[in-house]
Amino acid sequence: MIEKALLAVIGLAAIWALTLLCVCAAGFALFAGLAGPLGPAWAAALVALVAGLLLAIVVLASRNKPGTHAPPAEEESLSARAFDLARRYPVAAGAASILALVATGTVVVKNPKVIATAISAFLAGRSAGHR
Repeated sequence: MIEKALLAVIGLAAIWALTLLCVCAAGFALFAGLAGPLGPAWAAALVALVAGLLLAIVVLASRNKPGTHAPPAEEESLSARAFDLARRYPVAAGAASILALVATGTVVVKNPKVIATAISAFLAGRSAGHR
């Protein structure tokens, strides 16, 4: 159960990290395309305007609509509750996954042996489960 929850958190963190990378690349591409004809200041202003409009659209689209979610069952697992919370509060889930990614990156930078130990334990557990 904990392994499934951990894999879910890692999956969400990876999805949010890739989304953030794509958004940054798209913003830079838009800036680079507009910097020539408009100049860097106006290009930056237009990129900020587009980002603000996209953020407003995402916030309005992810608003909770009353009565759309079923009441939680009594016997839900931890991963089911985590996915339900992520569906209800996507912005908070994204922020939590970015925070988890930053915390993991900090641990890896401070002590790379920790991640090596975690990977070897994960691979040993997988190989033991396939016998």
